[in-house]
Amino acid sequence: MEPTGAGTGAGHRLAGAALLIMSATTLSRVFGYAREIVAARYFGAGAEKSAFEVAFLVPSTVQMLVAQAALSAALIPIFTGLLEKDRRDEAWLVARTVFTVVTIALSIVVSLFIIFAPQIMPVFAPGYRNDPAIMADIVTMTRLLFPTVVLLAITGVVISILNSFEHFTLPAIAPILWNVVILAAIFLGYERLGIEALAWGVLLGTIIQLVVQLPWLRGRGGSLGFSLALKNRNVRRVGAMMLPVSLSLGLINLNGIVNVQFASFLGDTGVAAMIYAFRLYQLPEALFAIAVGTVLFPTLSRLAARGDPDAFRYTMTLGLRVIFFLLLPISAVFLSLSEPIVRLAYEHGMFTAGDTSRVASALFFFAFGSAFSGGSALLTRSFFSLGRPWKPTLLALANLGLNALLNWLFIYPLGLGLSGIPLATSVVSATMFMALLLLIRRELGRVDGRAILRSGASVAATSVAVAAAAYFSWRFLDASLGRALGAQFISLSTAMAGAAAVFLGIAWLTRMPELSFLKLIRRPSARTS
Repeated sequence: MEPTGAGTGAGHRLAGAALLIMSATTLSRVFGYAREIVAARYFGAGAEKSAFEVAFLVPSTVQMLVAQAALSAALIPIFTGLLEKDRRDEAWLVARTVFTVVTIALSIVVSLFIIFAPQIMPVFAPGYRNDPAIMADIVTMTRLLFPTVVLLAITGVVISILNSFEHFTLPAIAPILWNVVILAAIFLGYERLGIEALAWGVLLGTIIQLVVQLPWLRGRGGSLGFSLALKNRNVRRVGAMMLPVSLSLGLINLNGIVNVQFASFLGDTGVAAMIYAFRLYQLPEALFAIAVGTVLFPTLSRLAARGDPDAFRYTMTLGLRVIFFLLLPISAVFLSLSEPIVRLAYEHGMFTAGDTSRVASALFFFAFGSAFSGGSALLTRSFFSLGRPWKPTLLALANLGLNALLNWLFIYPLGLGLSGIPLATSVVSATMFMALLLLIRRELGRVDGRAILRSGASVAATSVAVAAAAYFSWRFLDASLGRALGAQFISLSTAMAGAAAVFLGIAWLTRMPELSFLKLIRRPSARTS
């Protein structure tokens, strides 16, 4: 039975919010992949693009470590809990103090990285230490990109407040503008600035992404500004949460740094090829798992604050089942069609057939871990909602070491080359998910493990049929139509549409319960601000 705290009205609201975020994220990712396609055309997968990816990944990881995501995970439970208890003035005091502290602290960190970039950056790409041209590009673009750490920290505070008021629209739409600005920067600045046009686009896009969201804080019963209420108990609670939350989310993202370090030893194209594959692999997780987690996180925080374990357990389990329901069939399509997907997406201009082969191989191995990665993200947020951030933190630390060990094992003794990195990532994602599920079961007394297992098994079995339908329909059309750009688009889109029809048809015939969540999404009552 559905617990009282997770009733139909709440289900409509959450489904509507999930639809909103998925729709906005889909549009953002459309522009994002337009950005990647344009970047592939102009820069290919060579040394310049690898340099940009190193320069982009390091500040991105730093901001994940101490800025946007960690702030949201630490601030939302406290801010939402205070709103739930009718203590709005204190909630805003906490938000202002967090805003002040992170702005000052991160400005210092960013200044140090900018000053000492020539000494710091070789640590993150040791394979490029002896290539002065690549390293010079990395240092220059790092200095351009590091201010985004402060900007994204402020954005993280703004998003936390808006999400706590169940406003998801602007936070979901703002990344569209980010991608549009980067696209414009490439088109307008490529001839004069080369690869640096991409870095300037990221910086300007990050500024605009923040500015458009600030007006929507009005009318929420408070405002941002400078405050140093460091003795406030709830400010200290946010601070106490920030350390383990930052470490947990940061350690997960440090796997990306570890991957780049290994890829930098695999030639000038290694980093760029891996990142191109990773961005495709991330698409379904961003569309579905992150959308589900973003919507459920404030709800889980409220249920934890109310002390309603049954509703908490139900909501978390539903989220996991929906994530696997959505991601497993998409992973099956990636496994069966990795090469034609990469060819259509990237093989234009400077991006060669050899680049396609390397990126497709990496995408194939990344695909095995997609559902586990999405499930882990929701379980980690569930721990944060319960005020138990250290458990996922310690697991993330263990998995960081496991990831490095597996990278070395798969690349060198087993001879898998670049493909060894995504394979290691998938194994680590599966390990992390299983460990988190076991730990949260102890925390809650029980989880609906049988429901999760039954759902996952039935979706996995169906996904085999999805993979077969996708591959054989594409192969027939590819042989019939050839590989002109239009023909590739028709072959691939038809194969994907057929795979989706097979999956939804089997889901409907077998009455998979996760379809009910998707039905809620389609109803007019499922709207959110």
